[in-house]
Amino acid sequence: MATETKKIMDVLEGDVWNVASIFYENNIILTKDLYDYIIEEKIDLKTLKEYIKYLQENNIVIADRSTLLDIYLPKMKEKEFEFEKKETILDKITEKKIEQSVKTRDIPAKDIDPDIKIIKTMETDSEGSFEDFLKNFRDRYEKISKIFRERINMRDFQSINTLKKGENVKVVGMVREKLNAKTKNVILTIEDLSGSIKVFISKNSNINTDLIFEDEVIGVEGKCGGNIIYAQNIEFPDIPLVREVNKSEVDIYAVLLSDLHVGSKNFLEKEFLRLLKWLNLKIGDEKQKRTASKVKYILIGGDVVDGIGVYPNQKNDLEILSIYEQYEKLYELLSLVPDYIQIIISPGNHDVISPGIPQIPIPKEFAPEIYGMDNVTMTGNPAFLSIHGVKTLVYHGDTIFDIIERIRVPQNDVISPMVQMLRKRHLAPMYGRKTGIIPAREDYLVIEDVPDLFHTGHVHVNGHTVYRGTTLINSGTWQAQTEYQVLRNMIPTPCRVPIFNLKTHKTMITNFR
Repeated sequence: MATETKKIMDVLEGDVWNVASIFYENNIILTKDLYDYIIEEKIDLKTLKEYIKYLQENNIVIADRSTLLDIYLPKMKEKEFEFEKKETILDKITEKKIEQSVKTRDIPAKDIDPDIKIIKTMETDSEGSFEDFLKNFRDRYEKISKIFRERINMRDFQSINTLKKGENVKVVGMVREKLNAKTKNVILTIEDLSGSIKVFISKNSNINTDLIFEDEVIGVEGKCGGNIIYAQNIEFPDIPLVREVNKSEVDIYAVLLSDLHVGSKNFLEKEFLRLLKWLNLKIGDEKQKRTASKVKYILIGGDVVDGIGVYPNQKNDLEILSIYEQYEKLYELLSLVPDYIQIIISPGNHDVISPGIPQIPIPKEFAPEIYGMDNVTMTGNPAFLSIHGVKTLVYHGDTIFDIIERIRVPQNDVISPMVQMLRKRHLAPMYGRKTGIIPAREDYLVIEDVPDLFHTGHVHVNGHTVYRGTTLINSGTWQAQTEYQVLRNMIPTPCRVPIFNLKTHKTMITNFR
């Protein structure tokens, strides 16, 4: 006992070799951010051993802060979630009589009026005519070139048809073609509203050409050689390095969800009920209930149901075979959310609308009960919102896999594609890949205004980071691994719920599984 106590004290005193050795002896890499957290929070040795066991069981070799917080901070006792199968699940969770402790509990979110403004989302379908395609691309160029005009180093860019041989030039153009020569040099064809020109990028330059996509709008600086520009620098529209981030004046939280897949045999209903119980202050310790009492919003980023006929033989994976009944089941679940919590629902590719993006809101005819809920707001995909002044971009994430494949990162790296979207100021910078694009006359996929919170789903993997002041969160899923995912070696991280503080912009990940 004395030896064990001494080891714990060694950890608490911040001896890097003692802390690190606990991980290294088990062939696990300890990151600096986690080491700092262990020291600051005085994590005990028993917890660290449990954490290491968790990493080994899940074949994780890098120990970082976010992984620890997933399992350390929000511990829920399993016995608190048990329910009898004989009772209907809904009856079990919606007891009208609340314990006296909950009755008298202060619920800050209850006393705060909702503040939601839909800044932009697609409301009506596009006909998809040639004229729509043309207007869509022109709108993309005009919006992003306007962003370049706000950049100090690019605000004086020229039209292509005004370029003169021998001059140092700056242009903003859409990449029409990209050729990788055998010499490893790269030649682009870019165009603006006045014409087109070639851009030569030498293999000896410091320009990372792998990150240049067809159809995106870029800035080029270089020497004009007549009908070609010898590039010295390539600029992306990006978001500002320094800017004022919008924060709520009141201390409230938003719970971020996506990919529920209600109706699927793999929908994790029991775990989802734990979340609902927590929102109703029925489970959790005092700290967890205090957090739940400040939840004012739930943002759901698509695939709320599993849909019908989304992929071959899907019916074999369905628990509910009717699309109408899937949305009815969703309504039953959402009706259990306290009515002071506002729910915002954006669709995904499994929902009952065109799988191409952008998407209109889920049609009322398929979900009339949900539309009848006073605390529900239905939007399209994507949706740009203001929530208590916090600029929020909700996007299902349909193009994440396209970008993962292009920039060659692991398929569980959900953050790198989101960063690229912000850098390129577009949710689908490559047109005509696996993700279908609907040619609305306005390009709703341009990220015109800089979001403070960027929320996605689709890939069923939880992740979050902060990029230039913007919080990026992929909220994962509520569906267990499917046979389709097994065949493709896709490993979901279900039931990990990001809880975003609209005032401080801090993110907590709570594991309800």
